[in-house]
Parts: sequence; structure tokens; C-alpha cells
Amino acid sequence: MDTAVSAQPAGQSGSRHNHVVKGAYYAPAQVEREYERLWPRVWQMVCRAEELPNVGDYLTYEIGAESIIIVRSDADTLNAFYNVCLHRGRRLVDGAGNMANFPCKFHGWRWSIDGTNEHVTQREDWCGSLDKDDLGLGRIRMESWGGFLFVNLDGQAEPLMEYLGEAAEALAPFELHEMRFRWRKWLKMPCNWKVALEAFNEGYHVAITHYPLNRFGTSRFASAAFSRHGTFGIDAAAAEGTVRLRSSTMDLRRSLAEYYRYQKKAIDSILTDTMVYAAQSLPAVLPDDATPAEIVGKLMQLSISIDAERGVTWPSITPEQYQRGGIDWHLFPNTVLLPMATNCLGYRARPDGNDPDSCIFEVYQLERMPKGQEPNPPNLRNDDIYDQDFWGEILLQDFQQMQGTHLGIKSSGFSGSRLNPKQEIPIDNFHRAYHDYLD
Repeated sequence: MDTAVSAQPAGQSGSRHNHVVKGAYYAPAQVEREYERLWPRVWQMVCRAEELPNVGDYLTYEIGAESIIIVRSDADTLNAFYNVCLHRGRRLVDGAGNMANFPCKFHGWRWSIDGTNEHVTQREDWCGSLDKDDLGLGRIRMESWGGFLFVNLDGQAEPLMEYLGEAAEALAPFELHEMRFRWRKWLKMPCNWKVALEAFNEGYHVAITHYPLNRFGTSRFASAAFSRHGTFGIDAAAAEGTVRLRSSTMDLRRSLAEYYRYQKKAIDSILTDTMVYAAQSLPAVLPDDATPAEIVGKLMQLSISIDAERGVTWPSITPEQYQRGGIDWHLFPNTVLLPMATNCLGYRARPDGNDPDSCIFEVYQLERMPKGQEPNPPNLRNDDIYDQDFWGEILLQDFQQMQGTHLGIKSSGFSGSRLNPKQEIPIDNFHRAYHDYLD
């Protein structure tokens, strides 16, 4: 199930003379530079189209001082506007909901959901000085990919598909636009948003941070950079490494079943309930001497068959496309996706106001669902990074590394990152692109 990528050099990872500057994680002035030079110029994932199914549905997205309204203006049109009254600057709406129009609670000016001004209170007092063409809500560029909606505050920025480049090409076979939220969670994490993001930009930590997985086998990883974006996957060229779930000393049928049971309990992602059920069937339908290829093939066959019966069709993905898709993609600046054939684990990290020691961190599971049976899960908040019942064992292992890393970076005894030149390319590449924007 895990896939391989080939390492590609990026910058000077592996020495302390790389692109990572430790002060970028905690200096208050860095927050201001990011809001001035990074966030207004990049394509940011703000939500998924499925969150706005009905005309008038809206939600707000905040980044720094900016608040953006995303709204379904009609059955076929989604728009993004600055969330601000053009009279005195009051924010128009908060949170999410459904509205026929956007009235200002201060003086009653009102805008339609397509951004045009509908009403100015006591307009006659302006004596004809208001220009109707100048009263529309400020429109923000928004484009979609993979079921996600992205905004860019820079009207001159390149189109989204050019910005995503090879990342979008590699992820296209997984048809993320066909998936829907199964669960969503978020918290305010006690670390900088870049620390949080980087915890999921490499596989080098897996054998140590997620040590319970080692009983199922270990893996070596390789990583690569593509323009602003990065990816990693299993390194098939590491002859001394053992690929996960492949060992001559274990009954792979039962080990695979146990691995899926553990994944379900420990993170409830990177799989579906269908695959968990199919894995439990393997000892009953395959002989003891079944080869690894036969076992994995049977798991896929059973999963596809079970899903077909409940109305879920798997996409056609070639082995080469699986390999190119890898395990994990970082979409610059702040989104991480772990794609599978019928599900995807996603992360997003962004600043928490002006506090460099805190961030908003979101985790979600996307899945292909039977038509008409898609859930509409709430986005649940829990700031307790020790609540295993809520977050699961695997995420808590990551969260506690993130907190400890943010604290340690500030130490005078730490002069800067020493990045693995094979496995941590995405982190070095992220900082290269990050500083390109800031400088």
C-alpha cells in the first residue's frame, strides 16, 4: 500500500547551511513580515465546495487582519469577498451560515450575495455623490482544484493550476473532488504554524515518534521538491530497509489485519472501514503460504468489491501513478495531503493572530462516499494535546513533538536545523520558497 518516490536534491539540505532560519519560528517581527509579504501573495486553501451546498451558504476565513467571505451566490457560482462594509469598515458576518444578503449591523447598508450593493440607509443625504459601480464588495480571486477552494489576494498572481504545477498532476488520479469530509477536528496548537506543518513534511520521524508501528515492519523514505511544493514516499532503492508489512517472520495475512485494526483505533485515517473489514477477512480466504503480492492483491480485490456493493467506485490508478503520488504532499504554503485511492488525510496550519508561539491546526479525513449518503460532520475543537480518546494515539505522538520542538528551537544551544538530505527535502524546500516570498 505504501508507495515509493526517488529523492531529488533541493538546496543544501543536510548541513546547517540550509534555508532554515531559526528565528523565523518565533520572532514577533516575522509574523508581520509574513502578513505583509507571504499571505497576500500565495494561493491559500480556504474550504471545500461541499461546505457550501445551498444558495446563500457562506463561511468566513481569517488570515491576519483579513477576513474573507466565501459564499454560494447561485447554484453554479461561488464567490469570495472582503468581509467589510464599505461605509465605515465594520465586518459584515462571522462564522458560517446561510443568508439572503449581507447587512451591516452598524448603519444598515446591505449587499446581495453576489456582492452588489442593495441598500444605503438614507441614501438621499449623499446628494448623488455615491457611485453605484464603486459600492460592490471587494472581490477576491478564487479558483478550485480537487474539491478545494483557494483564494489569492494578489490580483496579478499566476493561475492556481500553474501555482500547483506537478503537485496537481501527481494528485489528479486520486480524484479528490469525488471525496467528502468524514470527520474534521482542530485546535490551537502551542507552536508556530511552520513547526506544525513540518511535522508532516517528512517520514524520517516515523520509526521513532510512531514506534508502535515498528511491530508491523519498518520503512525508509525518500523525498523530493517540485517548485514550491514537496513530497515523500517509501524509498524502494534502500536495499537495507524493510518495507512496511513485509517480513518473512510474520503471517502477513494476520499482520495486515492487525495493522488495519491499529490504524483505525490510533488515527481513523489512511484507510476506510471497508478496508478494515476486508483485512479482517484475509485469514479466512487465503492459505497460510500466500505470497505478499497475493495478500495485498486480495485485500484490494475485496475492498473494491465491498465498496462497489455499497455504491462506491474506486478510481483507476496505475502503479506508476501510485508511485508518483507518494505518501504525502505539501502544497505551499500550509496544506498537507496524504492521498489514498478512496480516502485522504489532510492537514492545514496557519498563524493564530499575531502570536508566533501559537497556531490554528486542522486535521480532516476525506472519503469517497455513496451518493446521497455523504455526512456533514461538524468541525470539532479540542485544545488538549493529551486527549487520546479524541485525537487518537498517532496524532498525539505528533502533537507532543511539535510542542517540544517549538520550545527547543529557542534555545541558545540550538544553532539551526541539520536536515537529512534524502528524507527532509520538503522542509528545506519550504523554507527556500518561504524566504523567496519574504525577501
